[in-house]
Amino acid sequence: MATLYTHAVVGLGLGSVFTSRRVHPLFWILAGFLPIVPDFDAFSTSPYGSLWGHRGFTHSLCFALGLSLVAAALAFRFLHARFWPLFGLFFLITASHGILDAFTNGGFGIPFFWPLHNQRYGRWGPIQVADIGFEIPDPRVSRAVRTELAYVWLPLAVLVGIVWACRRYRQTRAR
Repeated sequence: MATLYTHAVVGLGLGSVFTSRRVHPLFWILAGFLPIVPDFDAFSTSPYGSLWGHRGFTHSLCFALGLSLVAAALAFRFLHARFWPLFGLFFLITASHGILDAFTNGGFGIPFFWPLHNQRYGRWGPIQVADIGFEIPDPRVSRAVRTELAYVWLPLAVLVGIVWACRRYRQTRAR
């Protein structure tokens, strides 16, 4: 699994890419929190690798669909946003969790298509599996943090920077 910090940063980065206007702080709280929710299965008493344990059904696209549907339904009026675009963004943000975990180099795969079938996908990428523990991540010590910085944070920062620069360019051209 990728670290919780990286999951949150991906949610915040995707939120900034798809949102160009000022939005309520609740939007940013949800953008950072929704991609972390699938890891709540780590507190399950079910064994690791089972469908009800860690990297189980909470990492599936169906779970992402349900969670984003509930979050968008509860927040769209408060955020003064259209429901379907907000739902789509929340789905993308939540589904990013399973995708990131599938691109780690260890652990069980992700049952993306649960409940249709339980086949697991993953161990596709160069991201090191996260270190166990709740300590502050240290890139000098942690290979997981170093690979996340190189393969997730840096490309995301470049993407956000390009989108920001394009928006600024359009604003200056419109004047």
